[in-house]
Amino acid sequence: MKTKFLLPVLALIFATGMSFATADLNADPENDYIFRNDDWEPIDEVECDPQGGDCLAYSVSEDETYPIYDSESLSDPKDGNNTIVINVP
Repeated sequence: MKTKFLLPVLALIFATGMSFATADLNADPENDYIFRNDDWEPIDEVECDPQGGDCLAYSVSEDETYPIYDSESLSDPKDGNNTIVINVP
């Protein structure tokens, strides 16, 4: 009798846990994004060396660095090593 109750409960717990372990489906595989002038600007996908820092873009015209994001969300920064990987106009 206990197994008839316990197995479905365990299955529900594991299914709930796995729902939080899925990959980020919002990431755009062809573009990355920077947020400047209160707007999202797509840039070509760049490779960053993930070491726990920010992946950065440098704007030559504004003399400013911007963090790079995988999607149009401020909560989705691209992992890097705090070096500039691309220059943007």
